[in-house]
Amino acid sequence: MWLGADAEYGDYREMLSSIQRLTGVGVWYYEAGTGEMHWSRKAKEIHGLEPERMLSFSELATHYTESDRSRAMAAFEAAIKECEQFTIDVGLVGEGTTEQSIRMRCDPRVKDGETVSMYGTVRDITDEKRREQRIEVLRKTSQELRKASTRQEVAEIIADAAKNILRLVNTTVRLADRNNSTLRTVEATEECLERAGQRPNYDINEETPAARIYRTGEPEIYSDHEMIEDDHSRGELRSGLYVPIGNHGVLSAGDIVVDAFKEHDLEAAGLLGQLGAEAITRIGWAKRSRAI
Repeated sequence: MWLGADAEYGDYREMLSSIQRLTGVGVWYYEAGTGEMHWSRKAKEIHGLEPERMLSFSELATHYTESDRSRAMAAFEAAIKECEQFTIDVGLVGEGTTEQSIRMRCDPRVKDGETVSMYGTVRDITDEKRREQRIEVLRKTSQELRKASTRQEVAEIIADAAKNILRLVNTTVRLADRNNSTLRTVEATEECLERAGQRPNYDINEETPAARIYRTGEPEIYSDHEMIEDDHSRGELRSGLYVPIGNHGVLSAGDIVVDAFKEHDLEAAGLLGQLGAEAITRIGWAKRSRAI
């Protein structure tokens, strides 16, 4: 009899593990009477934690962004005290400066008007958030760029969008000068300046990533700045991505860990570069039309 029960329990665990692998969803359980918290292996994997680690909800929340940490704790406490379900999206902070997005759900089990336990799920929604960010870039940034009347304004708008929409916080925008000989730094985020120092101008013909991307017009990811053979310092930044702003300049972003960027980051930044290029081209046409 007991062997049969053990076998059934083993089948259940195997089925649950298979479901988590197939769906990419982790599960968790909280026992209100004892305060016991259990995270499945998949839930820990999504959070970037070792399988053997045991954490309370408050300990796990320390891995979220500062603003999301308090939101997650408030939702968890309300689920216990008010017997309320919740669904919350939070940003997970890793070693670098780019965020991973997680969706957490909770369903309290209630007896006599009190929460006795809670079941929940966690899912990595980073790709979903990236798609939303692209839509936001197209909508918001396009509207702002239509109002821009100078190249400097365009640079400021796309640097702000890179930081606050795409979460590429260490961003620099360089534009080619009138002689098309130098990529001049016209905008850099505060975070970039803090981590990398004042960003230099680049000769368009020198062998730097920004100059090369400007010449080729092809976006690239540099997984490790240590492999770049030039004399320019990038401070704490260890990896970067570079996208052309048409034939007008280059947008770059860095991170403090190696191999921080993926193809979806490059695609999103590339979209921003295209929007910036269209705006600068429009401004140039308008100036030439007024001069006629």
